[in-house]
Amino acid sequence: MSSRPLLLFLVICGGLIAREQYEIHGNVTDAETGEPLIGVNIVLAGTFTGTATDARGEFTLTLSPGSHTLTVTMIGYKSKRIPIMLPESGPVVRLNIALERDIITTPQIVVTASRSAQDIMDLPLSVSTLSPREIFSKNAITLNEVLTTQAGVSMVHNQLNIRGASGFTLGAGSRSLLLLDGIPIMGSAAGNITWDIVPASEIERVEIVKSGGSAMFGSGAMGGVVNIITRNAPARPETRFRSIVGFYSQPGYDQWKWRSRRGMFSMYEVTHSRPLGAHGFWIRAQRSVTDGYTQLGWKRALSFTGKIKLNFGNRSNASVYANLLSDEGGAISQWKSPADPFEAPEISKHDQSSGTKLNLNTVWNTVFNRQIILRVKGALYRVQWQNQGTNTDGSLEQKLLGETQIEVPLGNDHHVTAGYTLQQAYINADIFGAHTVQTRALYGLIRLKRGRFSTSLGGRYESFLVDGAPFDHQTVPQIAFNYRPFSWLSLRASYGGGFRSPTVAELYSRSRLNVFKVEPNPNLRSETSRSGEIGYSLRWAGKSSLLSFIQWEGALFRNAFVDLIEPRPDRFGIIHFENVTRADISGWETGITGGFFRRLLTVQLAYTYLNPVEINAAGTILDTLSYRYRHYFTQTVNVYLKAFTFSLDSRYSSRIEKTELFDEHPLTHRDRRVPIHVWNGSVAYRRGNLDIMLRGENLFQYYYVELERNLGKERNFSLSVMWNY
Repeated sequence: MSSRPLLLFLVICGGLIAREQYEIHGNVTDAETGEPLIGVNIVLAGTFTGTATDARGEFTLTLSPGSHTLTVTMIGYKSKRIPIMLPESGPVVRLNIALERDIITTPQIVVTASRSAQDIMDLPLSVSTLSPREIFSKNAITLNEVLTTQAGVSMVHNQLNIRGASGFTLGAGSRSLLLLDGIPIMGSAAGNITWDIVPASEIERVEIVKSGGSAMFGSGAMGGVVNIITRNAPARPETRFRSIVGFYSQPGYDQWKWRSRRGMFSMYEVTHSRPLGAHGFWIRAQRSVTDGYTQLGWKRALSFTGKIKLNFGNRSNASVYANLLSDEGGAISQWKSPADPFEAPEISKHDQSSGTKLNLNTVWNTVFNRQIILRVKGALYRVQWQNQGTNTDGSLEQKLLGETQIEVPLGNDHHVTAGYTLQQAYINADIFGAHTVQTRALYGLIRLKRGRFSTSLGGRYESFLVDGAPFDHQTVPQIAFNYRPFSWLSLRASYGGGFRSPTVAELYSRSRLNVFKVEPNPNLRSETSRSGEIGYSLRWAGKSSLLSFIQWEGALFRNAFVDLIEPRPDRFGIIHFENVTRADISGWETGITGGFFRRLLTVQLAYTYLNPVEINAAGTILDTLSYRYRHYFTQTVNVYLKAFTFSLDSRYSSRIEKTELFDEHPLTHRDRRVPIHVWNGSVAYRRGNLDIMLRGENLFQYYYVELERNLGKERNFSLSVMWNY
């Protein structure tokens, strides 16, 4: 369908209801200190018309005469709604706005669940958020090191799992979708995630949708969505230097020592941000090097990242984000033997891979008559890699994405979002040949609110073509409810469909993985799911000196899968990706964060229970799904004493009950699996523009495996220094 009639209609509507404009000037300050606040968002309620404060905390907003309500928001401060009346003529209105600090630590306004801004307490789906402070507190170079602090989120050998959806699929497909500023950044060939392309130091917030997200985001989102929102340039010029240097401990047993020195790792980056009139940009260069704690764990990476934000008055803006990553490292597969777990097999000691990844995202927003916003997105994702050693496979992948989205607020209580997405990918790899994949999708969502009750109704139609021929098409619904009996409590329930088309790697891979061979299975069918949950959110700010605030989230959930794709080796060690007839993952999760003694102490706890099983058509349990943790628990304690912050965090995962590659031998206990309990700690110091942190991970040098014959991370210590000026 051509988009010209729609655009013409929007332009005509804009001309018909245009009215005389009225200018508002104002400033926003901190209610406690009186200092001007930079980057505060001022938006006309029920519309997308808005602006932000400049370096002096001032703003200008052009509106029509009449009665309006302004919404004023900024991360770290309580939002405020300000009613105003603009007469047909009169003196210029001047607003002086003071915002109070919000002691709730995580962002309260999110955009991922419904593709538009919404208070997190009004959401009908389970969503958690990560702030820049939480990311920095883990001394993280890549984001995957931090995500596992959230209830329902875990990793198996760096493969993202939301409520156990993915397990481990040999890097050939993920059921949890990764977005950068709302645009997918996962490969089309294998559907996997490259964490190094995510700029962990330039993140404004991370939003994790733990209910299935296929209705809004399509294939790959059936297990959930992680959306990384990058920051915009501040209103003042800023240059930041950051470095992390560290080392791994020597193995705890003399027999395991394989080198005379300790393994080292380091990361250096510099970021410069600057406003350009009404616009702004930031650029970042990063170099990271690690010897690894295993023989093939070494890696070197160089990346350049930048973002420019262009503002054209109150009604239009655009952003361009780009990242170029070049890296090389050892091609890890499995250890040499249980007696030499840090070394690689003799035949693969020199295996390595190298490659480049280019990610380019553009977003253009324009508002028509305060009531309609048109958002156009475009993206290029290009990946090239080459193996050397026993495996000389290589691949080139290029993916183009375009999306048009329209948002229409129907008053203050109702909202409509709809869009069309087209994605085209070309893949040429030694292990599965040359293929093209195309997806087309239409989606829509309507939010209705009446009093304390709100409803969300949505759906998506998506079709897939492989090598120009129709492969599959799916239609999925979503319905969700939210009831907010009190300002500090909300209850929610949702039900929806999900799907994932098999990746090219799952369909056509023909390769060797050490003693295993991977053979193609072009007869795979798309996975489908039905998921439901009920949950609650409690966010309360206390006024006593003992309890400063509390955030408490919880949910019961069940995901029923049909034709789930899992890697299955036969008795000859030949792996095919096969459709499991049916599977069911049910469980519950809870996460609580509290601040005590005027926030001198904060405690964060998260627990997830899973029951992941394979079933037949009658619902009889046949087996346990592989690579899932039945119990998963994390905790973080922070103590703030003036300029110092002391942190202690831990992670516990129950023993993985089933694997696919190597099962535990009943007599010798070879490939034995154990529970995981790892403790980490840090001390941070902040003075002015200087931040210093000393961090230790796996403090008690606990040895474990997540993927058979691959040891988990060895104990390590790091020192980071960050300086802003």
